[in-house]
Amino acid sequence: MAVVSGQTGTTGAGSSPASATTSYWRRPAVWGAAVVVIVALGVWWFGVRSDGGSGSTAVTTTNQLVTVTRGDLANTVSAVGTIAAAKTDNLSFTSPGTVTAVTVAAGDQVKAGQVLAAIDSASLQASASSAESALANAQAKLSDDQASGASAAQITADETSVQTASDTFTNAQNALNGAQLVATFDGTVASVNLTVGEQLGNGGTGATSGTGSSSGTGRSASGLGSGGGGSANGQASTSSAPQIQVVSQGSFTVNLPVSSTDVSAVTAGAPVTLTVTASSANRAGGFGPGGFGGFGGGGQVSSAATTSAGATTKGSVAAVSKVATTSSGVAQYPVTVTFTDKTGSFYIGGTVSGAIATQVLPNVIQCPCGRSLRPTASRR
Repeated sequence: MAVVSGQTGTTGAGSSPASATTSYWRRPAVWGAAVVVIVALGVWWFGVRSDGGSGSTAVTTTNQLVTVTRGDLANTVSAVGTIAAAKTDNLSFTSPGTVTAVTVAAGDQVKAGQVLAAIDSASLQASASSAESALANAQAKLSDDQASGASAAQITADETSVQTASDTFTNAQNALNGAQLVATFDGTVASVNLTVGEQLGNGGTGATSGTGSSSGTGRSASGLGSGGGGSANGQASTSSAPQIQVVSQGSFTVNLPVSSTDVSAVTAGAPVTLTVTASSANRAGGFGPGGFGGFGGGGQVSSAATTSAGATTKGSVAAVSKVATTSSGVAQYPVTVTFTDKTGSFYIGGTVSGAIATQVLPNVIQCPCGRSLRPTASRR
């Protein structure tokens, strides 16, 4: 019994740890458990972890057929401005008298050369008649002295008298012609500040000098503006309100302020896309090409006409100012854009945004390849 017990103890004590481990891994149950663990890790890695941890997606590509076009592609500079009439004629009498006729009202369409208003001035007619008589007398004296063989000095004096009388008559005739206000171009009457029977003073109320365009004749105040001469009698008030204002119809202009960093890229003749930025009541004129806005009392334009928000049209750069204007310490250069409109969507006083093309690439293939044509991704 003692021998047996000692052998058994000797056998257990004599076994090495490496032999015990080897024997453990040789057991079938251990191998089966290891396989199960490896398979579970694989399922977790490629299934559960890939779906929730990495956020991987599968890409589904959908083929779509689109139409490509050719057209100009442009870089643009944008600015906002206010619409004005391309041409404005401020007409006012420059001589005293009584208003005898006002033939138009605000909103009327007029033609170049049409008489819009007239005054009856007896003094103007008398001055013209007197000047005409004086000229005839001076011419008769010159003719008589030449026929009688008068001295050269006398002939020279007579010729000077004739020239002086001729200048006086011309001025008197121009003053008499100024008794009418005449349209200088086809357009629309924007405002009328005259009534029949109104007394116009000599340089007082109603006797205003012209400050309009330089176009026109001696019969309108527009001819007395920049480059148009002066008042026939040299007397006029400083009132700036025209008695009749005529503006062009369907032809407009807008000044777009461009920053100093962008203005160098803007050139005359460059195309411009104009868009009405908001529906705004008209402030001056109230009419587009298709008609005229409403009118309040006194022949003034009301704000009935409005621009159409989102309406677009094409224009072009007419001029680029070399003199900057400063607003809040920022220098900006006015760029004058002209355009026409036959739709009635643009009105004087409306606000527009102008995209000025600074560089144009012609005949470029263009594809409407937006986000909708990109591959769509779906999660798995």
